[in-house]
Amino acid sequence: MKKKVIILVLTIIIIGAFFYYVIFSRGNSSSSSKIPIQVEQTTLQTQTLIDNTVTYKVTPKNFAKSAATWDFDINLDTHTGNLDQDLVDIARLVDDKGNEYKATTWEGAAPGGHHREGVLKFLPITPHPAFIELKILNNSLRWNI
Repeated sequence: MKKKVIILVLTIIIIGAFFYYVIFSRGNSSSSSKIPIQVEQTTLQTQTLIDNTVTYKVTPKNFAKSAATWDFDINLDTHTGNLDQDLVDIARLVDDKGNEYKATTWEGAAPGGHHREGVLKFLPITPHPAFIELKILNNSLRWNI
C-alpha cells in the first residue's frame, strides 16, 4: 500500500513537472518574439501623384544606409499637353527635419511627349531620417523609412 502511494505521488510530480516545463517554455518563446527587431526597409510602396493633367507614379528604390544614391523610378503620363518638365529642377527630397535636397540626376526619357519614365537620383541623407517626402512642384509623397 505504501509503495502504491509513493508511485502515485512520484507520477503526479513527474506529470506536474512535465506540464510546468511545457507551459514555461511556451511562455519564454512568446516573450522572446515580442523583442523588437530593427530591419532596414529597402523596398517601399509605389505611390501616385496627380498634378493637374500629369500623373506621376513613383516607386522608391534602395534607401539602405550603404546605397550610393537614393533612387526613385518615376512614370509620367498625360493626355493633354507635353511632359516637358525638368524633374531635377522641380523635385526636392525633404527629410524628417524639413531639410530639402536637390536631385543629382535624371536617367530616363528626355522632356516631351505624353509618356515618360526614368530614375530620379538623390544623394543619401545622413543621418538616416525617419521619413522622407518627394516634393514635385507643390505636391508631395511621403514614405516612412
